[in-house]
Amino acid sequence: MRVGELTIPKGEEKDRLEEVLRVISALKGVKKAFYLDRKVRTEVARIERQAGESGPLMVHNDGVLECLSRKHVACIVKDKTFRPPPHATVLLVDERGKVIGKEILHGETANAPPGVRMLRLGKGFVIFYDGKAKGEARFVLPPVPFKEVEEMEGTAMVVSSSPSTLADMHIKRSAGLDDDPKLATILVGFDVK
Repeated sequence: MRVGELTIPKGEEKDRLEEVLRVISALKGVKKAFYLDRKVRTEVARIERQAGESGPLMVHNDGVLECLSRKHVACIVKDKTFRPPPHATVLLVDERGKVIGKEILHGETANAPPGVRMLRLGKGFVIFYDGKAKGEARFVLPPVPFKEVEEMEGTAMVVSSSPSTLADMHIKRSAGLDDDPKLATILVGFDVK
């Protein structure tokens, strides 16, 4: 079985990969699901690394880079009805690695630890300030669990993340999809036991 330039193994591993696509394709809000081939994965990694090094704001898409380190990477094209992530997908981290800000998901409340002030940036982001932060900060997009694949027998090391806008466009273009702003991609990286 081939998906783009991707050659899917035969036998039990092939069955597992097909099962993963069936499971994620059936989720509410998923419009399409497919595997990324090596060429697309390489280009997405290049885009994400380059995006993190340029511009006035440093953004490290650790989640996508971790997804790409797995043996298999499925791509989901989803609309706004897809379930929310289980935790924040954007963090603000200081140069020591301490989280000094985070995305607040719908329905979640933000509370500052004792002795720390909290600054709200709109409805969806808070910054924590304790007077000790020094140096540069960067935005980090961490890996996110993906329970539907984690719970499947024979999968391991499952992580998910959203690619940057440029990587999203590249993936859609490579798959022959229109760049519909109402649709976004999520990558799910995993190994097979």
